[in-house]
Amino acid sequence: MASLPYWFSSRRGLILAGGALGVVTLLGSLAFLGVYDPAPFLTLRTVTERGAVVIETRYNPVAFIVLGVLAAITFVCAVLLARFIRRFVPSGPRATADELASASATLGRELANALAVIRLDLANKETYARSLANAQGRLAGLTEADQVRVVVSLLVAENERMRLASEQDKHKLENSAREIDALQTSLRGAEEATLTDPLTGIGNRRLFNDAMKKAIQDSHAQRVPLSLIMCDIDHFKRVNDMFGHDVGDEIIRALARVIETSVRETDSVARYGGEEFAIILPGTELNRAKETADRIRRQFGAKQFAIRKTNQKIGQVTASFGVAEHRPGDDVQEFVRRADAKLYEAKARGRDRVADFSERR
Repeated sequence: MASLPYWFSSRRGLILAGGALGVVTLLGSLAFLGVYDPAPFLTLRTVTERGAVVIETRYNPVAFIVLGVLAAITFVCAVLLARFIRRFVPSGPRATADELASASATLGRELANALAVIRLDLANKETYARSLANAQGRLAGLTEADQVRVVVSLLVAENERMRLASEQDKHKLENSAREIDALQTSLRGAEEATLTDPLTGIGNRRLFNDAMKKAIQDSHAQRVPLSLIMCDIDHFKRVNDMFGHDVGDEIIRALARVIETSVRETDSVARYGGEEFAIILPGTELNRAKETADRIRRQFGAKQFAIRKTNQKIGQVTASFGVAEHRPGDDVQEFVRRADAKLYEAKARGRDRVADFSERR
């Protein structure tokens, strides 16, 4: 895609383009609603005979030039707005799903409104053209034949000109619509990219929410059990403070790798936030989920960490786990709350352990 013009390479350009679209949209809306009549602006002089029959109409060429310029501005601004947003809407891992979804919705809504106004204008032009064609048939039967035919010829010529202009505007709108569709496709791709946590490569909080909703629905429909594991690295703040965030990130990645290698393909793993992870286990009862959590706990706790550059020993790092099985009536929030409650219970009981609802304290 060609680069944006210099004057449109900043947010100031977005404001200018949006303002131009707003002016054109306002004028078109006023004309369509009948608040503003463009006829005096388009016509220099109209001469009638006996106050009824039009015998001469002189149009204002400047007015039609201005209308052409406004139509061109509308089309160009719509395309430039689309290109501007494509360039500046964040689409990488840093972009949040909410930002991308909001940008996509706003883009679709605003441009759809602008295109609707333009389409109405084109529809009005087509109606005008049909009216002129009908007028030819009616005027042909009047007594002042020569004068009427001259007027009709002028009107028919104007009719043809407007028809051609409408066809050209339609082609421009189709091109603009394709540009908007491409932008929305790009935004959808960006939204899908944000389902992945950039640090660990596993799912993020948004993927978890989507997967959890689907898992609950499937559990109800298929009448199979569903379990959830919430886990959190013990004393993680202390590790960060002592050894730095780079070491903390490496430990988070290590736990993610252990979890991924310890679950089935049908399970869903997500970084829930910070150093906390969530594991959705469809078709799994509480005891089996607890066994999975304890296997992950032992494998992660057996690792010996060290700083690569200095070979400084960090030693073992542990994690705590909370396990819950879905109950009828649990929504996503309640299901997570119950598993989280057991996670905090495991930490309160000394960390490096698994807590679930089969236990009695």
